[in-house]
Amino acid sequence: MFTLLSLQQLHQMKKKKKISNESELHHRKAEKAYSQLEIDKEWAKANTDCHVVCVDMQGVVFTPNLTHSNVYYQRQLANYNLCIYGLGTEDPPTMCVWHEGIAHRGSVEVASCLMKWVQSSFTPLVKPKERKLVIFSDRCCGQNNNWRMLNLMALLTSMGYFTEIEHKFMVSGHSFLPCDRSFAIIEKRRKVSTLHTPEDFTEMIIQSKQEHPFRVMQMKSEDFRLFPDSVLKKPAGLQITSKMWFKVTAADPWNLHTKVTHSLYEGWKSWLITKPRKGQPPPAPSFAKVYARAYESPLPVKKEKHQDLMSMLTYLPPAAQAFYQALECEA
Repeated sequence: MFTLLSLQQLHQMKKKKKISNESELHHRKAEKAYSQLEIDKEWAKANTDCHVVCVDMQGVVFTPNLTHSNVYYQRQLANYNLCIYGLGTEDPPTMCVWHEGIAHRGSVEVASCLMKWVQSSFTPLVKPKERKLVIFSDRCCGQNNNWRMLNLMALLTSMGYFTEIEHKFMVSGHSFLPCDRSFAIIEKRRKVSTLHTPEDFTEMIIQSKQEHPFRVMQMKSEDFRLFPDSVLKKPAGLQITSKMWFKVTAADPWNLHTKVTHSLYEGWKSWLITKPRKGQPPPAPSFAKVYARAYESPLPVKKEKHQDLMSMLTYLPPAAQAFYQALECEA
Protein backbone atom coordinates (compact mmCIF):
# COMPACT_ATOMS: atom_id res chain seq x y z
CA MET A 1 0.00 0.00 0.00
CA PHE A 2 2.87 2.32 0.83
CA THR A 3 4.49 1.79 -2.61
CA LEU A 4 1.21 2.31 -4.46
CA LEU A 5 0.55 5.56 -2.59
CA SER A 6 4.04 6.83 -3.43
CA LEU A 7 3.48 6.13 -7.15
CA GLN A 8 0.22 8.05 -7.06
CA GLN A 9 1.92 10.99 -5.38
CA LEU A 10 4.71 10.91 -7.97
CA HIS A 11 2.14 10.94 -10.78
CA GLN A 12 0.39 13.95 -9.22
CA MET A 13 3.68 15.81 -8.86
CA LYS A 14 4.52 15.19 -12.53
CA LYS A 15 1.05 16.34 -13.56
CA LYS A 16 1.34 19.56 -11.52
CA LYS A 17 4.81 20.21 -12.93
CA LYS A 18 3.52 19.80 -16.49
CA ILE A 19 0.64 22.21 -15.86
CA SER A 20 3.03 24.72 -14.30
CA ASN A 21 5.41 24.53 -17.28
CA GLU A 22 2.56 24.94 -19.77
CA SER A 23 1.22 27.94 -17.85
CA GLU A 24 4.65 29.56 -17.75
CA LEU A 25 5.14 29.01 -21.49
CA HIS A 26 1.70 30.47 -22.20
CA HIS A 27 2.48 33.63 -20.21
CA ARG A 28 5.85 34.00 -21.90
CA LYS A 29 4.16 33.88 -25.29
CA ALA A 30 1.69 36.54 -24.13
CA GLU A 31 4.52 38.77 -22.91
CA LYS A 32 6.31 38.32 -26.22
CA ALA A 33 3.19 39.43 -28.11
CA TYR A 34 2.84 42.58 -25.99
CA SER A 35 6.56 43.25 -26.39
CA GLN A 36 6.20 42.97 -30.16
CA LEU A 37 3.31 45.43 -30.09
CA GLU A 38 5.45 47.99 -28.24
CA ILE A 39 8.36 47.47 -30.64
CA ASP A 40 6.12 48.05 -33.66
CA LYS A 41 4.58 51.10 -31.98
CA GLU A 42 8.03 52.70 -31.61
CA TRP A 43 8.90 51.71 -35.17
CA ALA A 44 5.76 53.47 -36.44
CA LYS A 45 6.71 56.62 -34.55
CA ALA A 46 10.10 56.70 -36.24
CA ASN A 47 8.98 55.73 -39.75
CA THR A 48 6.28 57.62 -41.61
CA ASP A 49 5.97 54.84 -44.20
CA CYS A 50 5.05 52.26 -41.53
CA HIS A 51 1.50 52.14 -40.10
CA VAL A 52 0.57 49.97 -37.12
CA VAL A 53 -3.08 49.49 -36.12
CA CYS A 54 -5.02 47.45 -33.59
CA VAL A 55 -8.42 46.12 -34.58
CA ASP A 56 -11.09 45.04 -32.10
CA MET A 57 -14.86 44.82 -31.80
CA GLN A 58 -16.70 46.48 -28.92
CA GLY A 59 -19.33 44.56 -27.02
CA VAL A 60 -22.82 44.87 -28.48
CA VAL A 61 -24.70 48.04 -27.50
CA PHE A 62 -28.49 47.75 -27.58
CA THR A 63 -31.01 50.45 -28.41
CA PRO A 64 -33.32 51.79 -27.19
CA ASN A 65 -31.82 51.67 -23.68
CA LEU A 66 -35.10 52.22 -21.86
CA THR A 67 -35.42 51.57 -18.13
CA HIS A 68 -39.18 51.18 -18.00
CA SER A 69 -40.21 47.98 -16.23
CA ASN A 70 -42.54 46.98 -19.07
CA VAL A 71 -39.63 46.67 -21.52
CA TYR A 72 -36.91 45.36 -19.20
CA TYR A 73 -36.93 41.81 -20.61
CA GLN A 74 -37.74 42.68 -24.22
CA ARG A 75 -35.33 42.29 -27.14
CA GLN A 76 -33.58 45.38 -28.47
CA LEU A 77 -31.68 46.34 -31.63
CA ALA A 78 -28.00 45.37 -31.66
CA ASN A 79 -25.44 48.07 -32.56
CA TYR A 80 -21.86 47.21 -33.53
CA ASN A 81 -18.61 49.16 -33.31
CA LEU A 82 -15.26 48.11 -34.77
CA CYS A 83 -12.31 50.15 -33.53
CA ILE A 84 -9.25 50.74 -35.74
CA TYR A 85 -6.63 52.20 -33.40
CA GLY A 86 -3.44 53.64 -34.92
CA LEU A 87 -0.30 53.23 -32.83
CA GLY A 88 2.54 55.75 -32.83
CA THR A 89 0.34 58.52 -34.22
CA GLU A 90 -1.64 61.45 -32.88
CA ASP A 91 -4.64 60.63 -35.04
CA PRO A 92 -7.74 59.60 -33.05
CA PRO A 93 -9.03 56.02 -33.34
CA THR A 94 -11.60 55.30 -36.02
CA MET A 95 -14.91 53.77 -34.92
CA CYS A 96 -16.81 51.92 -37.66
CA VAL A 97 -20.45 51.70 -36.58
CA TRP A 98 -23.56 49.96 -37.94
CA HIS A 99 -26.56 48.02 -36.63
CA GLU A 100 -28.01 44.57 -37.23
CA GLY A 101 -30.49 45.89 -39.78
CA ILE A 102 -27.51 46.76 -42.02
CA ALA A 103 -25.06 43.87 -41.60
CA HIS A 104 -23.86 41.10 -39.29
CA ARG A 105 -20.56 41.18 -37.35
CA GLY A 106 -18.36 38.51 -38.92
CA SER A 107 -15.29 38.37 -41.14
CA VAL A 108 -17.09 40.09 -44.03
CA GLU A 109 -17.82 43.10 -41.85
CA VAL A 110 -14.30 43.35 -40.35
CA ALA A 111 -12.67 43.10 -43.78
CA SER A 112 -15.08 45.67 -45.24
CA CYS A 113 -14.39 48.15 -42.43
CA LEU A 114 -10.65 47.81 -42.95
CA MET A 115 -11.05 48.28 -46.70
CA LYS A 116 -13.10 51.47 -46.26
CA TRP A 117 -10.62 52.77 -43.68
CA VAL A 118 -7.70 52.14 -46.04
CA GLN A 119 -9.42 53.79 -49.00
CA SER A 120 -10.33 56.85 -46.90
CA SER A 121 -6.85 57.17 -45.35
CA PHE A 122 -4.44 56.32 -48.17
CA THR A 123 -3.96 56.60 -51.92
CA PRO A 124 -2.32 53.94 -54.10
CA LEU A 125 1.45 54.16 -54.14
CA VAL A 126 3.54 55.49 -57.00
CA LYS A 127 6.65 53.38 -57.58
CA PRO A 128 9.26 53.19 -56.14
CA LYS A 129 7.60 54.37 -52.91
CA GLU A 130 6.99 51.82 -50.16
CA ARG A 131 4.42 51.60 -47.38
CA LYS A 132 3.93 48.95 -44.72
CA LEU A 133 0.86 48.06 -42.68
CA VAL A 134 0.93 46.00 -39.46
CA ILE A 135 -2.34 44.77 -37.95
CA PHE A 136 -2.73 43.49 -34.38
CA SER A 137 -5.89 41.67 -33.34
CA ASP A 138 -7.20 38.83 -31.22
CA ARG A 139 -7.48 35.31 -32.62
CA CYS A 140 -11.26 35.23 -33.13
CA CYS A 141 -11.67 32.93 -36.15
CA GLY A 142 -15.07 34.33 -37.09
CA GLN A 143 -13.72 37.88 -37.42
CA ASN A 144 -9.92 38.12 -37.72
CA ASN A 145 -8.05 34.83 -38.08
CA ASN A 146 -9.48 33.52 -41.36
CA TRP A 147 -8.92 33.24 -45.12
CA ARG A 148 -11.12 36.22 -45.88
CA MET A 149 -8.69 38.52 -44.06
CA LEU A 150 -5.78 36.97 -45.95
CA ASN A 151 -7.61 37.65 -49.22
CA LEU A 152 -8.04 41.28 -48.13
CA MET A 153 -4.30 41.57 -47.40
CA ALA A 154 -3.45 40.18 -50.85
CA LEU A 155 -5.99 42.53 -52.47
CA LEU A 156 -4.59 45.65 -50.78
CA THR A 157 -1.05 44.85 -51.93
CA SER A 158 -2.20 44.07 -55.49
CA MET A 159 -4.13 47.37 -55.60
CA GLY A 160 -0.95 49.23 -54.65
CA TYR A 161 -1.98 50.60 -51.26
CA PHE A 162 0.87 48.80 -49.46
CA THR A 163 4.04 47.01 -50.44
CA GLU A 164 3.89 44.82 -47.34
CA ILE A 165 1.16 43.85 -44.87
CA GLU A 166 1.63 41.87 -41.66
CA HIS A 167 -1.06 40.52 -39.37
CA LYS A 168 -0.05 39.58 -35.82
CA PHE A 169 -2.29 37.88 -33.28
CA MET A 170 -2.35 38.23 -29.53
CA VAL A 171 -2.28 35.14 -27.33
CA SER A 172 -5.73 33.83 -26.40
CA GLY A 173 -6.69 34.99 -22.91
CA HIS A 174 -4.18 37.86 -23.13
CA SER A 175 -5.65 39.97 -25.91
CA PHE A 176 -6.00 43.35 -24.19
CA LEU A 177 -5.43 45.98 -26.86
CA PRO A 178 -5.38 49.81 -26.84
CA CYS A 179 -8.86 49.62 -28.39
CA ASP A 180 -10.15 48.45 -25.00
CA ARG A 181 -9.17 51.78 -23.42
CA SER A 182 -11.26 53.58 -26.02
CA PHE A 183 -14.17 51.24 -25.35
CA ALA A 184 -13.90 52.02 -21.61
CA ILE A 185 -14.30 55.73 -22.39
CA ILE A 186 -17.37 55.01 -24.50
CA GLU A 187 -18.89 52.74 -21.85
CA LYS A 188 -18.41 55.45 -19.22
CA ARG A 189 -20.35 57.86 -21.42
CA ARG A 190 -23.03 55.26 -22.11
CA LYS A 191 -23.93 55.07 -18.42
CA VAL A 192 -25.19 58.65 -18.53
CA SER A 193 -26.60 58.66 -22.07
CA THR A 194 -30.08 58.07 -23.42
CA LEU A 195 -29.90 56.04 -26.61
CA HIS A 196 -33.13 55.80 -28.54
CA THR A 197 -31.71 54.96 -31.98
CA PRO A 198 -28.37 53.97 -33.59
CA GLU A 199 -27.92 57.64 -34.47
CA ASP A 200 -27.84 58.40 -30.73
CA PHE A 201 -25.22 55.66 -30.33
CA THR A 202 -23.05 57.33 -32.97
CA GLU A 203 -23.46 60.75 -31.38
CA MET A 204 -22.56 59.31 -27.98
CA ILE A 205 -19.25 57.97 -29.36
CA ILE A 206 -18.39 61.39 -30.78
CA GLN A 207 -19.20 63.18 -27.50
CA SER A 208 -17.44 60.66 -25.25
CA LYS A 209 -14.12 62.52 -25.75
CA GLN A 210 -13.98 66.30 -25.66
CA GLU A 211 -10.35 66.54 -26.77
CA HIS A 212 -9.32 64.65 -29.89
CA PRO A 213 -12.76 63.06 -30.34
CA PHE A 214 -13.07 59.68 -31.96
CA ARG A 215 -13.44 59.60 -35.71
CA VAL A 216 -16.72 57.86 -36.53
CA MET A 217 -17.19 56.10 -39.85
CA GLN A 218 -20.81 55.11 -40.38
CA MET A 219 -20.98 51.92 -42.41
CA LYS A 220 -23.75 51.64 -44.98
CA SER A 221 -25.11 48.56 -46.68
CA GLU A 222 -23.13 49.23 -49.87
CA ASP A 223 -19.87 49.44 -47.88
CA PHE A 224 -19.94 45.75 -47.00
CA ARG A 225 -18.30 43.69 -49.69
CA LEU A 226 -18.34 39.92 -50.05
CA PHE A 227 -14.60 39.32 -49.84
CA PRO A 228 -14.48 35.65 -50.82
CA ASP A 229 -12.34 33.25 -48.81
CA SER A 230 -11.48 31.09 -51.81
CA VAL A 231 -9.62 33.42 -54.23
CA LEU A 232 -6.25 32.41 -52.83
CA LYS A 233 -5.11 28.84 -53.18
CA LYS A 234 -5.21 27.02 -49.83
CA PRO A 235 -1.93 25.12 -49.48
CA ALA A 236 -2.13 21.57 -48.18
CA GLY A 237 -1.02 21.34 -44.56
CA LEU A 238 -1.51 25.02 -43.73
CA GLN A 239 -3.68 25.60 -40.66
CA ILE A 240 -3.95 29.36 -40.36
CA THR A 241 -5.45 29.16 -36.87
CA SER A 242 -2.14 27.72 -35.61
CA LYS A 243 -0.10 30.70 -36.86
CA MET A 244 0.67 33.89 -34.92
CA TRP A 245 2.11 36.02 -37.70
CA PHE A 246 1.20 36.44 -41.39
CA LYS A 247 2.95 38.47 -44.07
CA VAL A 248 2.16 39.24 -47.72
CA THR A 249 4.35 41.41 -49.92
CA ALA A 250 4.08 43.06 -53.32
CA ALA A 251 7.58 41.78 -54.11
CA ASP A 252 6.47 38.15 -53.67
CA PRO A 253 2.72 38.12 -54.36
CA TRP A 254 2.59 34.38 -54.99
CA ASN A 255 3.45 33.35 -51.43
CA LEU A 256 2.07 33.75 -47.92
CA HIS A 257 4.71 33.89 -45.19
CA THR A 258 3.91 32.61 -41.70
CA LYS A 259 5.37 32.21 -38.22
CA VAL A 260 4.07 30.25 -35.25
CA THR A 261 5.56 32.69 -32.70
CA HIS A 262 6.36 36.39 -32.43
CA SER A 263 10.09 35.71 -32.30
CA LEU A 264 12.27 37.72 -34.67
CA TYR A 265 14.68 34.77 -34.73
CA GLU A 266 12.14 32.34 -36.15
CA GLY A 267 12.44 31.98 -39.90
CA TRP A 268 9.53 32.60 -42.24
CA LYS A 269 7.78 29.64 -43.81
CA SER A 270 6.43 30.28 -47.30
CA TRP A 271 3.21 28.86 -48.75
CA LEU A 272 2.19 29.11 -52.40
CA ILE A 273 -1.17 30.91 -52.47
CA THR A 274 -1.58 31.78 -56.15
CA LYS A 275 -0.32 30.31 -59.40
CA PRO A 276 2.72 32.10 -60.87
CA ARG A 277 2.14 33.58 -64.33
CA LYS A 278 5.47 33.17 -66.16
CA GLY A 279 7.31 35.59 -63.93
CA GLN A 280 4.55 38.19 -64.02
CA PRO A 281 2.78 39.41 -60.87
CA PRO A 282 -0.87 38.43 -60.41
CA PRO A 283 -3.24 40.91 -62.07
CA ALA A 284 -4.89 43.32 -59.68
CA PRO A 285 -8.56 42.32 -59.35
CA SER A 286 -11.29 44.87 -59.91
CA PHE A 287 -12.71 45.72 -56.50
CA ALA A 288 -16.15 46.59 -57.92
CA LYS A 289 -16.43 43.51 -60.15
CA VAL A 290 -14.78 40.74 -58.12
CA TYR A 291 -15.94 41.80 -54.67
CA ALA A 292 -19.68 42.28 -54.96
CA ARG A 293 -21.93 43.73 -52.28
CA ALA A 294 -22.52 41.42 -49.35
CA TYR A 295 -26.07 42.72 -48.81
CA GLU A 296 -28.28 43.96 -51.63
CA SER A 297 -31.04 45.09 -49.26
CA PRO A 298 -31.54 45.84 -45.54
CA LEU A 299 -31.39 42.80 -43.26
CA PRO A 300 -34.71 41.83 -41.69
CA VAL A 301 -35.00 41.83 -37.91
CA LYS A 302 -36.23 38.60 -36.36
CA LYS A 303 -39.98 38.52 -35.93
CA GLU A 304 -39.94 38.22 -32.12
CA LYS A 305 -37.46 41.08 -31.76
CA HIS A 306 -39.45 43.24 -34.19
CA GLN A 307 -42.59 42.69 -32.11
CA ASP A 308 -40.73 43.73 -28.95
CA LEU A 309 -39.41 46.87 -30.65
CA MET A 310 -42.89 47.81 -31.80
CA SER A 311 -44.17 47.44 -28.24
CA MET A 312 -41.59 50.02 -27.09
CA LEU A 313 -42.73 52.75 -29.45
CA THR A 314 -45.05 54.22 -26.83
CA TYR A 315 -42.04 55.26 -24.77
CA LEU A 316 -40.06 56.78 -27.68
CA PRO A 317 -40.13 60.22 -29.38
CA PRO A 318 -41.66 60.46 -32.89
CA ALA A 319 -38.30 60.42 -34.72
CA ALA A 320 -37.26 57.20 -32.99
CA GLN A 321 -40.66 55.65 -33.66
CA ALA A 322 -40.27 56.35 -37.37
CA PHE A 323 -36.84 54.68 -37.42
CA TYR A 324 -38.03 51.43 -35.87
CA GLN A 325 -41.21 51.33 -37.94
CA ALA A 326 -39.04 51.46 -41.07
CA LEU A 327 -37.05 48.33 -40.09
CA GLU A 328 -37.62 45.22 -42.18
CA CYS A 329 -39.27 42.30 -40.35
CA GLU A 330 -38.41 38.66 -40.94
CA ALA A 331 -41.26 36.75 -42.57
